[in-house]
Amino acid sequence: MQLKLSRIAEVTEGNLEGDGSAVIHDVSEIQNAEEGEITFLGNPKYEHYVQETNAEAIIVGPDFSGDYKNLIRVENVSLAFSKMLDHFRPSPPQPEPQIHPQATVSENAILGINIYIGPNVVVEDEAVIENGAVVKANSYIGYKARVGANSLIHPRVTLYNNCAVGENVIIHSGTVIGSDGYGFTRTQEGIEKIPQKGGVVIENNVEIGANCTIDRGTISNTRVGKGTKLDNLIQLGHNVEVGQYCFIVAQTGIAGSTKVDNGVTIAGQVGIAGHVKIGKNAQIAAKSGITKDVPPNTTMFWYPAREHSKARKDIVNIRRISKLKERIKKLEQEIETMKG
Repeated sequence: MQLKLSRIAEVTEGNLEGDGSAVIHDVSEIQNAEEGEITFLGNPKYEHYVQETNAEAIIVGPDFSGDYKNLIRVENVSLAFSKMLDHFRPSPPQPEPQIHPQATVSENAILGINIYIGPNVVVEDEAVIENGAVVKANSYIGYKARVGANSLIHPRVTLYNNCAVGENVIIHSGTVIGSDGYGFTRTQEGIEKIPQKGGVVIENNVEIGANCTIDRGTISNTRVGKGTKLDNLIQLGHNVEVGQYCFIVAQTGIAGSTKVDNGVTIAGQVGIAGHVKIGKNAQIAAKSGITKDVPPNTTMFWYPAREHSKARKDIVNIRRISKLKERIKKLEQEIETMKG
C-alpha cells in the first residue's frame, strides 16, 4: 500500500515540491499526522498546524504561501486527498452477486444480473432491481418500486411502493423513502387523512445519508435531482422538488411543495416553509428559517432569513439594544433632574 511522493503527485495531478523518493504508508489529519503519513490543508484556519505537524508531506492548494519540507500543490485539495484515502484506506469489497436464501423475493419481481440481495430483504411484486444493484440486509423494496443499476442500498432502508431510485445512488441505513406526506384536512368530525398517491423519484448519482425521510407526493412525485447529496437526518415533505447538484446538510427540514433549484447549498438545521422557491446557486446559512422565496445567487441567514449582509447588521443592532436602553434611562434621569 506504500507510495512514493513522486507517484502521489502523478495520481493527484499535482506539482511536487520536495523529495519525490519519500515513502508514504498512510493518511492522517494534519494535527495528528506522523512521519510516513500524508495530510492535507483544505481550510486556512488549520494553517498554524503546518509548523507543528510531523507529516511526511502535505497536500495544499495553489494559493498556499507557507513553507514545508514536502508539498504537493493541487487545484482541488479535497479531491486529491480523497484519492489518497481510497488508496490507503480502501472500502470493504461489495458482496458477491447472489440472492441470499433468507431473502423474500416475489416471483413477480424483475431482477437484473449481477445483483446482491441480502438476508431478510423483502422485495415485493413487480419491484425492479436493475443490473449490479446491491440491497443489504433487512431492507424493504415495495410494490413496483425500482432500484437502479449499480445503486447501493445499505441495511434497513425502506423503499415504499411506486418509488424509483436511479443509477449509482447510495442510500444509508435507516432512511425511509415514500412514506405518506403530511396531508390532512379538518372536518366536523375531526381530522380526515388526504390520500397520498404520488411517488418519489431519486435521480442518478444521488447520495442520501442515514435516517432521512422523503415523503411521497400527494398527486405528482417528490423529486431529488441528479448528483445531489443529502446528509443524515433530513426531512423532505410531499411534492418537494430538489434540483441537481445540491448540498443539504443534517437536520434540515423542507416543507411540502417547495422547489429548490440547481446548485443550492443548505446548511445544518435550516427550516424551509412550504410552497416557496429557492433560486439557483442560493446559499442558506445554518439555523436559518426560510419563509419566502429566495432569489438566485443569494446568501440568506437568520430567522426569518434575510440577505446575509443585512442580517449581520441587524444582529449588531440587536446587540446594541441593552446599551441603548441604558443610555435612554440615563437621559430620562437627566431630564427629570432638569425638571426639578
